[in-house]
Amino acid sequence: MTRSFFKIFALVLCSLTAFTAKAQQEIVQKAIDKIKSAQNISYTATISGEEFGGAVHLKTNVHLYNRQANGNYEFYNIDQIFPSGKISYIDDGNQQVELYFKDSTYVLLPERKQNSSGTPLIEAALNAEELLNKKKDRYNITMLTDSTINKEHCYHVLFATKNATNESYFKYHLFISKKNNLILASRDETKGTVEKGGVKGGVMSMDVSYLYSDIHISNTYSAKPVKLVIPQGFKPPVKSLPLLDNGTVAPQWTLTSTEGKALALNDMQGKVVLLEFTFNGCPACMMALPSLEKLHKKYDGSDVAIVSVNFLDSKDDVADFIKRNKVNSPIYINGKAVSKLYHVSAGPTFYLIDKKGRINWSEPGYFEDFENKMTASIDALR
Repeated sequence: MTRSFFKIFALVLCSLTAFTAKAQQEIVQKAIDKIKSAQNISYTATISGEEFGGAVHLKTNVHLYNRQANGNYEFYNIDQIFPSGKISYIDDGNQQVELYFKDSTYVLLPERKQNSSGTPLIEAALNAEELLNKKKDRYNITMLTDSTINKEHCYHVLFATKNATNESYFKYHLFISKKNNLILASRDETKGTVEKGGVKGGVMSMDVSYLYSDIHISNTYSAKPVKLVIPQGFKPPVKSLPLLDNGTVAPQWTLTSTEGKALALNDMQGKVVLLEFTFNGCPACMMALPSLEKLHKKYDGSDVAIVSVNFLDSKDDVADFIKRNKVNSPIYINGKAVSKLYHVSAGPTFYLIDKKGRINWSEPGYFEDFENKMTASIDALR
């Protein structure tokens, strides 16, 4: 009798577990369908957290109209509001424009990119769909304790990698309204080795939360909801110049670190200088960071100087980056003017300057076997 009881108990438990898993999937699928079936959708996404070693603070206002069969939208108006300024993306059905309010420039795109499906709430639904279907064998789905978002009771669904470790994991949280099945928040927690273009960098983590508010959905066709207007005073951006030629005398500069310590290129006469231009939130810059730290330690006190210059971020943001990522070497700030002297338009960009102050080599981006190749190039100039 006892054995029969345990058999029945086990069968009931398995049935309950299966029902729970099925119910979880149905809740997520309803939320996905709610977003994907919307003809028009507008919302505000408030984004905060840490990504690629830097703090993230961003608000995005999204208006999408007339969903197409391929998942993109015929018209859209998207505003991204950063602490440093606003960027607007507008598509009037014929042409796209990007407006950069910080420097009053605009870019008219020659072809429609149709990238409207990459907005945060749409992306949350697409991520959930991929995790629920294509990658279900790699992730566990769990229903956690209910939460309250925007004063609404929500299901809290967690997707998490199977066999996760402290150094490698992925957790994706969805908070789904019990009232109307809308996704009201999501959270992305990831840690692992970053890889770009087949090149692996250091171990990095991200923890970014997305809060969705003022969500409005309709299924009425909109004939011409968006007007493409370039604000008065906006101008096309200045075209990027090629990096300075090898053999050119390196332009002089004086910069200060976040701690107020001044450094001038002229002070490093007789030294080989590896000069890096970087900025917060740059994935390739983060990939290069562990190698640069090793090079800085290796050549400390020698006839070689490893110098990192941030050309976009404020002193406080760079100081926060150094603290978050436990960076041991200094990062020099307010480098925008210097970056223009060196024709830098992307990060990271590297210059190798010989002992006579002439440029020996330059290269944008992080590349395979960076540390060993840079060591060989530096030592050849000593």
